[in-house]
Amino acid sequence: MFSRSPRRRMAWLAFSFAVMGGVFGLLVVYDEQRSGADAPLSRDAVAAAGGAAPGEAAAAADFEILLANFSASREASLVGLRGYLLTEGEGFRTEWREAAASLQSAADAIERHSASWTDGLRLVQLAEMKRLIERLLAEERAVAEMIGTVNRYPGLQLFNEDVRPGLDEAQRLCADILDVMLANSSPEDAGAIDPFAKLRGDLEDLRLSLVKFTTGSSEAGPPAAASRAELAAMLTAIESARKAAPASVQPKIDRLVFLIRAAREKLERVFALRAGQRWDYADYAFRTRIVPLADELQAIAASWEGEG
Repeated sequence: MFSRSPRRRMAWLAFSFAVMGGVFGLLVVYDEQRSGADAPLSRDAVAAAGGAAPGEAAAAADFEILLANFSASREASLVGLRGYLLTEGEGFRTEWREAAASLQSAADAIERHSASWTDGLRLVQLAEMKRLIERLLAEERAVAEMIGTVNRYPGLQLFNEDVRPGLDEAQRLCADILDVMLANSSPEDAGAIDPFAKLRGDLEDLRLSLVKFTTGSSEAGPPAAASRAELAAMLTAIESARKAAPASVQPKIDRLVFLIRAAREKLERVFALRAGQRWDYADYAFRTRIVPLADELQAIAASWEGEG
């Protein structure tokens, strides 16, 4: 009995060590598995699983914010300039200037973000966006500078700077001719004086009707007195009356004819502008040049949405 005890003890010791070794091995394997589960996945592993790495997700979120700021600034610049166009108010002018500056800043931020882009199409679109921004802001500045100036209404400017002064001079000449003819007149001279007296009244009516037309609503048509036929009849009457006028006033009558002919030619340009879309050139440029550029910019931004 006592002779086998040492062997039994050795067997038990060996069995115990084996059991302990197995338990230790299981613990090591479990710990490795748990460590693998807690460790972050590699970029390739994430891509294989169909997800985005944390850095990429953050970059995508940042880009969406940049796009939102860009679109909001673009819209604000249009709204501010349109308000300034309609009201000529300084508040809208300030709003437009701030929005234009924000639009440029938003575009610059997108360009900085593009340093990490690898898509050739997006880089080409970015280059186009930069060109469009430059053109848009230049057009907006040009329109803003027209507001409150004579350049906004080129037809009205032509009337006020050329036609109206010419008609005013014609009216003064007519009055001078009448003064000379009346100075040494007799009842027999009434027939020669009458055409110039009528002309003086007709010129005044013409001038007043043209002022009303050029400053009135766009629906109003040109005054009948300013038609080519009426002005031609006026010129015929003056040339006929010239024959009976004293020689001393005939140079003034010739100048009178020249002024009315020049006014007739320029009035045709004024009427054409009034009937077309370019009477208010600032509004015309806003609709036909600024809005299309803004739409092109928005189309590029829309094509980037959701791409990150």
